[in-house]
Amino acid sequence: MTLKQLETLYAVMRAGSITGAARALHVTQPAVSAIIKHAELQLGMNLFERAGGRLHPTPEALALEPELNEIFGRVQTVTQLMRQLRDVRSGRLVVAAPPTLVSALLPQALAALQVDSPRLEVSVHSLPNMLAVARVARREADIGVVYEPFTEASLQSRPLLESQMVCALPRGHALARRRAIPLEELASRNVISTGPSTPLGRLIEQTFTAHGHAPPHVGIEASSSLAACLMVSRGMGLALVDRATERCGKFSELSFRPLSPFIPISIRAIFPESEVRSRPAAKLLAVLQRQAQG
Repeated sequence: MTLKQLETLYAVMRAGSITGAARALHVTQPAVSAIIKHAELQLGMNLFERAGGRLHPTPEALALEPELNEIFGRVQTVTQLMRQLRDVRSGRLVVAAPPTLVSALLPQALAALQVDSPRLEVSVHSLPNMLAVARVARREADIGVVYEPFTEASLQSRPLLESQMVCALPRGHALARRRAIPLEELASRNVISTGPSTPLGRLIEQTFTAHGHAPPHVGIEASSSLAACLMVSRGMGLALVDRATERCGKFSELSFRPLSPFIPISIRAIFPESEVRSRPAAKLLAVLQRQAQG
């Protein structure tokens, strides 16, 4: 059987009628009927039986169904890849990142990228870390900028920036006079931070516990370090956040103090595994890496 015959057989099996198959294939009904009839003559057996106004595949046709599903599943994969390659040529880029990293890292990087690629169309998805990772894993984004750790194994990643955990507090706060804030000063305090299901939340809990201190009580759970700092600026307390938040340039009324001991935070760029990396994504990665080194 030819690929055209297989495609027509598959369309009739899915649609259950000549009319539906013709519509799906954008051909005439007589053309579909002729292709099926010719295939049946070649094979020496019937592929369909008509009952109740519909075509029903014969047992012989049903035996072909698993193979047809595999063949046309692969065709769909090739079609998706062609769309991605077309998007590369047309200059389209989809980026996923948590809100803090969207605000702290992407504006400067995308501005530099726009100078180099003025016709580039960019879509930025601001999402919780876990959802940003999932968006890239599902190939719904070309590149992600996220916090470690992440558990999705089907991703490539590149290091971008080593940040650190800091305490964000009003400039007049007593702890703002410290060069660094010991963990014991924060143990059992009420703080604003992201929840225990986030990379930063888990890092706080693990670090305090490892040094023999009770983790701070997260009295207000914020969706991001950026949101936590906005709450501190409103006088709602102090927060444990990513130092990258300082890059947002919105918090001149706050002090950011490192913790003692130092708590590192790793930020990485992620890509779908075994995916043709788009030129815009590769360019953005290069810009982000230069930005981090500067």
